[in-house]
Amino acid sequence: MNAEAASPASANTDEVPTIELVCPMPGFAGNRRFVLVRMDDDGVLFSLRSLDDENLRFLVISPNPFFPDYEPEIDDETLGMLGVTDVSNLLVLLVVTAPGSITEATANLLAPIVVDTGSRRAIQTVLTGSDLPVRAPLVSA
Repeated sequence: MNAEAASPASANTDEVPTIELVCPMPGFAGNRRFVLVRMDDDGVLFSLRSLDDENLRFLVISPNPFFPDYEPEIDDETLGMLGVTDVSNLLVLLVVTAPGSITEATANLLAPIVVDTGSRRAIQTVLTGSDLPVRAPLVSA
C-alpha cells in the first residue's frame, strides 16, 4: 500500500501528542514513548523527543516540502504491526541528520517513521526492495 505523506501539522501537533513505538528504533531499545514537538512556525521541522530518556531526540520532517514525489510503499506486515487498515490515517516522518548547515542536512528516505494518527502507534520501517537513499540532501548544493 502506498502511504500518503501527510503533514504533521495536520495531525494536530499543537497538543503535543504522545507517540508509542510498537518496536523500538534500532539502537534505542528502552525508548518507546515520544512526543512530537513543532520547532518552527511553518510546521516543517519537528522534534521527536523521548519520554523515556530526556537526552534523546530526533529531528524529523514531513517529506512533502522537500521530497514531493516521495510515496513510500508500506508493507502489509508493518501495517499489521500498527493495526492499520486505512492508510489515509498514516503520517510519514523522515529522520533528519543535520551535522552543520542546512546544505549538509540529509533525510533518511529508506527508513521512515510511520505513525497511525488515530492510535498514535508508530514504527520505523525499512522499505524493503527499495533503492531509496539513507542520506538524501534536503536542499540542492
